[in-house]
Amino acid sequence: LNTEADVRDAEYETQAALDHYLHHDNTAPFIAIRLIQRFTTSNPNPRYVKAVATAFRTGKYGQFGTGIYGDLAATIAAVLLDPEARSVTLDADPFRGVLREP
Repeated sequence: LNTEADVRDAEYETQAALDHYLHHDNTAPFIAIRLIQRFTTSNPNPRYVKAVATAFRTGKYGQFGTGIYGDLAATIAAVLLDPEARSVTLDADPFRGVLREP
């Protein structure tokens, strides 16, 4: 039998596990790499990944974001407004771009 206390404990444990995963040291770089690969380039340099991961951790990128950990507005702003994403001179680089499957 499930009692109300058992259900409440399960909810707390689930929330604690999700919070643990969200605040893990590898979460910000993992999300940064995936967002960069999806929106800009398949092979980002480490500086670009670090800038996006920092925006995810701090919740701020320039004027964007609320300052709360994991703010996606700041993270996406970092992905799209970073100089590597907007540089015209990098368009000639054969190692830059997004590889798409047919």
